[in-house]
Amino acid sequence: MVEYIEQAVKVPSRKQSLELSEYLADREQQAIVEREFQTTLEACIDIAELLLKSLSSTVPEINVKKFARLRQRDILSAETTEAMQEGDRFRNILAHTYSLDIDNERIYRHLQSDLHWFPTFLTGVRVTLTDD
Repeated sequence: MVEYIEQAVKVPSRKQSLELSEYLADREQQAIVEREFQTTLEACIDIAELLLKSLSSTVPEINVKKFARLRQRDILSAETTEAMQEGDRFRNILAHTYSLDIDNERIYRHLQSDLHWFPTFLTGVRVTLTDD
């Protein structure tokens, strides 16, 4: 899953060069970015759950609480926790909203400003795995 996230982030990072008008005019580009965001966030949630299980910790059913539990165990910073929780809410929108109802300008803003959270999340996870 770690490798998946590292590779998956490369796809939308190549789309960052698109201007907003180009992005909004190209449904194929939108679909690629949406899917990569969704699956990468799902991989982060899966990693959070597996890590909590490996630490013999109770695993909350609600995804945002999984990230909060990682924060409680000093695996994630408060800032990273908040970003990943926002990412989970964003993933819910992507997973449960029809494409015509998705705010593509919002997705473009995430594309331009939020990709760095994935490697930051992985750094926290790796530090914990290295320490154990």
